[in-house]
Amino acid sequence: MFPINTPEWEPLLDLAPDHVDDFMWMYAAELEDGTRIQAYKHYWTRRYVFLDGNGRAYAYVDRERYEERDATWLLAQALVEDTLHNEWYPFVGHNDPEDIEISWTRSATKHRISRARSGYVAQRCGLRYSHRSRQGPLGWEDDRVLFLGDDDEGLPLEVVAVELAEEVFRVIHAMPVRRKHIGLYRRARRWQR
Repeated sequence: MFPINTPEWEPLLDLAPDHVDDFMWMYAAELEDGTRIQAYKHYWTRRYVFLDGNGRAYAYVDRERYEERDATWLLAQALVEDTLHNEWYPFVGHNDPEDIEISWTRSATKHRISRARSGYVAQRCGLRYSHRSRQGPLGWEDDRVLFLGDDDEGLPLEVVAVELAEEVFRVIHAMPVRRKHIGLYRRARRWQR
């Protein structure tokens, strides 16, 4: 076992291998029963995931007290910021920019944003937003993705697409970033590749 001040990444790697790069190791704590838990903090949402070496997850309840919780649920809470009240919620795209496949509807260029410019933003957008459009039998169903970032000339754009399959998008809208998306744009810009 590592000393208590040495990061242990295995618990997070086991739970969320695709999201490890989105977390910082903060500290380790030892519970009264000797269980050692690792505290990981998400870079963007600033929320924590606490995991032990056996894959169990914990929530910090009060001073030096942790309660066991469902690991998948805690991870979802750390990755998503207030999803019940936001129209758009963030998620991190992990694939290489060249792995994204993009097509365009005819209306995608109606604001005089070229396919090359909107494609540039979509391919380099590390933090994307999904739209909560309706509630279906399995809960909220996402159908649109918002890409925010600077085009190759440094101009801020918003690009809305429909995800047809994993990493396959059809752009339906592209225009300069509107005032209502400025906050989302600022957050997404930090993740631009």
